[in-house]
Amino acid sequence: MRRLGPVAWLSLAVISALLLGAARFVAVFASGLDIAEACEAAGQPFDVAYRDALMRQSEERWWLPMHTMCNAHYDLVPAWVNPASVVLSLLVMVCMGAAVWSAVSRLKARRGTS
Repeated sequence: MRRLGPVAWLSLAVISALLLGAARFVAVFASGLDIAEACEAAGQPFDVAYRDALMRQSEERWWLPMHTMCNAHYDLVPAWVNPASVVLSLLVMVCMGAAVWSAVSRLKARRGTS
């Protein structure tokens, strides 16, 4: 059985990074430009006081979890975005590490046979 080479691992890392970017794009633009209108279009009331309190609490942790809350019970960001962000981030790191490991092992194998 043949192992994947560094280019294949790097390609998988790039694809995973692109998918991660797409998931982040969906989350960032889940509400469009006006959150109140998006909440009303989804049939949910927009709670300004709840949203302000949530924004004050989450200023430090902007990366995960991603939420665009209309009220305490409804999020405009699809439920799959946060788990996909975690999995794809891990996949990018693993693929990058595997690409480096594969390149180093190939270089060692070439030097050993020369």
